[in-house]
Amino acid sequence: MTVTTFYKHHEERLGRVFEMYGRLVSRYPMAIIIVCLLVNCTLFGVGILYVESETDTEILYTPRGARVYKDKAHLEKIFTDKSGSNFYPRGIIGLNKECHVIIQTKNGSNILTPSFLEEIKRVDAFVRNISESENATSSTFSDVCALRNGKCVVSGDFLFTENFKSHLLAKNITFPIFSRSVISTNFGDVISSNGTLEFSSMVFLRYYLRQDTIEALLNSAEWEEAFLHAMKSFHSEVVSVAYAATISKDEELSKNISGDLKFFCLTILIMLVYARCATSGGNCVSERQNLGRASVLATCLAIASSLGLLSALGVKYVEIAGIMPFLVLGIGLDDMFILMSCLADAEVKSSIEERIMHTMRTGGVAITITSVTDFLAFAIGATSVFLGVQNFCLFTGTAIIFCYLNQLAFFMPCMVINERRVAAQRHCGTCLRTKSRPELIADGHSKCFVFCCGGEPPKLRSDNEGILESFPKRVLQKALANVVFKVCAVILFIGYIAAAVFGCMNLKEGLLLSNIVDKSSYYHTYAKLIEDHFAIEVPVAFVCTSPLEYHDHVTQRKITDMLANAKQAPLINSNVEINWLRDYKASDFYKGSNASEFVSGIQKFLSARPDHANDVILDDTGTEIIASRFYVISNDVTLTTDQGEMMIFLREIADNFELPVIAYSYWFFDFEQFAAILPNTLKTMGIAIVVICVMTILFMPHPFLIACVTVTMTTILLGVCGFMYYWDMTLSTVTMIELIMCIGFSVDSSAHMCHAFITVQGNTRTARVNAALERAGSPVFNAALSSIIGITLLIFSSSYVFRTFFKMMILVFLFGLAHAIFLLPIVFSKFGPISVGNDREDNKASGELLGRERRAAEKDTACI
Repeated sequence: MTVTTFYKHHEERLGRVFEMYGRLVSRYPMAIIIVCLLVNCTLFGVGILYVESETDTEILYTPRGARVYKDKAHLEKIFTDKSGSNFYPRGIIGLNKECHVIIQTKNGSNILTPSFLEEIKRVDAFVRNISESENATSSTFSDVCALRNGKCVVSGDFLFTENFKSHLLAKNITFPIFSRSVISTNFGDVISSNGTLEFSSMVFLRYYLRQDTIEALLNSAEWEEAFLHAMKSFHSEVVSVAYAATISKDEELSKNISGDLKFFCLTILIMLVYARCATSGGNCVSERQNLGRASVLATCLAIASSLGLLSALGVKYVEIAGIMPFLVLGIGLDDMFILMSCLADAEVKSSIEERIMHTMRTGGVAITITSVTDFLAFAIGATSVFLGVQNFCLFTGTAIIFCYLNQLAFFMPCMVINERRVAAQRHCGTCLRTKSRPELIADGHSKCFVFCCGGEPPKLRSDNEGILESFPKRVLQKALANVVFKVCAVILFIGYIAAAVFGCMNLKEGLLLSNIVDKSSYYHTYAKLIEDHFAIEVPVAFVCTSPLEYHDHVTQRKITDMLANAKQAPLINSNVEINWLRDYKASDFYKGSNASEFVSGIQKFLSARPDHANDVILDDTGTEIIASRFYVISNDVTLTTDQGEMMIFLREIADNFELPVIAYSYWFFDFEQFAAILPNTLKTMGIAIVVICVMTILFMPHPFLIACVTVTMTTILLGVCGFMYYWDMTLSTVTMIELIMCIGFSVDSSAHMCHAFITVQGNTRTARVNAALERAGSPVFNAALSSIIGITLLIFSSSYVFRTFFKMMILVFLFGLAHAIFLLPIVFSKFGPISVGNDREDNKASGELLGRERRAAEKDTACI
């Protein structure tokens, strides 16, 4: 038995299962529709009561099980509140609840002047006097501020001291450290020389809020809202103000995505119009517009069922899942076009049951292949370490399964009902019996009446097709018969591969915060200033988590060596170090002869140096140091790849240290994401490609087809990744989600064409290519075109998520379509398997198939 014959037998075995369902659905269409609607409506109706959403970007996009969570939990047990303090400087434990204000000179001049300093004080006074009223009480900043040594904590309040004013007048402000504090992150557009700050056009103030108790956290949250509302009304003639709060990023991102969901309603309307146009072209009897509408409805039911089922199971909705409907609508129309093409392939004179069985035998296998591969791509994506990616893939993968089931349990019964209507020669709109057009003309009716009311059942495949179904395949068949066209197509493909490889080599990682929100948002203004004008200098603490012999010179030398090694890294500022031990040894309080004297001296030192008060933790008796921390500061680290590498490097230094030390910064929550994106993306895509190849083997066990699907899937994904570079996209958690989507879509068109080529009849490769284009060319073309049209509205979206989704989907649909209708037919016409005339097994299989069809036709004729 040849490989081709084996494949035909395998196809027959799969087809029989779908034939059985085709017989069932053709006999009981209404019962199946009712069951389908009941299940979908029940899932949505019950599940909608349990819908919860997750908008915290830290939770969504920090890898689950990341080391930063464990380190944070460990440090929270060590660093507890002290008297008069509920704030830990430099964000060592976690993100302090805070509000930010950036003050910029309107003309770009130097802000380091006495007049501008007075204006900065006016802004500060405005912020401190903001109040929120609740239950007849009013809270100002002083009521909700985080305290350090009994005073409100404001990063940048050194600007209001007499010490800074005197140095400002003398023009000798030391930089980047002034009065024992790192001030480099408080100034933007900095010009410095010889350790002196000479110019800056903006300053950055941070107002920290309490969060040490539940009540304090609630009061701080209310003041945050009041702050965001009040800052809209601030006005100055000489400075402009940008602002943000801790909640700004999550709220503005959620608002940005949710606000663009209106495009989904318009997309449904566009899909309905396109489905109507693509399925139109027959007369009033053979018209199939209602089937197009039924497919869109089946897809919408699938989306609702997915949301309901997963919400009932406790899966939280994530805003990025808002792009899921656009995907599933495209998949639903893809299935519809394939099933309708297979129905058109059926013998017109056969009975309705036989035509439906034929449709399920050929089309059922085809849509199963693509639905399963799409689902598997998202199922594998659901194993991602990012919760946002995981939940998005769960919602989308489940919707794909429901879409597939609804096509079988809703669209197919609708197809049966439509076929019964056509067979009874009833009007597509009124369902009333009508006469054929020649009969109406003979009765003397007007042309308009004949056009609107006349019709008859189709006699040929062409009678059952609209212009959007017949035109593409005819053009393709003629184009692929031209040698010049084939040569040009191959040359373009080689150029495509070269451009894709170059793009992949230059693709960057990272995601700018200013991109993820609307440009009209106050947060966009704030984020843009941070990205373009302020240095990203990250404080990293080396925390000694257990008691050490700090008085011992050996221990002191080890700590000094560890910090020196950290400062040797090119990403770390070698001139800045926050070291309580060094400062203590340089003070008059130092006593190092034994442990008790060392601790006695440190207590006096900390009283004189409150800036180190939270860097040394004593036990309850005050006789032993149980933990301490030392800081290094990074250089301006703007690239996300550098941020991830810096985190890994400093952790390695801490891990290799002889004593128990943790390298930690709250920035590591973001850096964990940057360090995990590339390996996680490659891992997910690699596993998905392997799994999809295995599924291809199960459904299409022909070596040539497996090779074609695998190679085209790889080159399509290569093209998508490469052309991200040319379209100014970067690799981030957002585009990672979209790359996972592309895995399934990169298979769909190619799989349909491969399946069509291997199942059609033909004695030559060219004949089989033409037959494959006859069956799958138009469905593949229309599915891609309808998907592209459906997402075109997203061009007008203000959401970065939706805009990148549009770009990625355009790439994968265009590349997938080009591979399916141009590259694969060229490959098939040259290297594709053909049935050999003297192969007895092939002849026998073909004879059995023809015999079955002939007997079915005879049976249908007898029934009629």
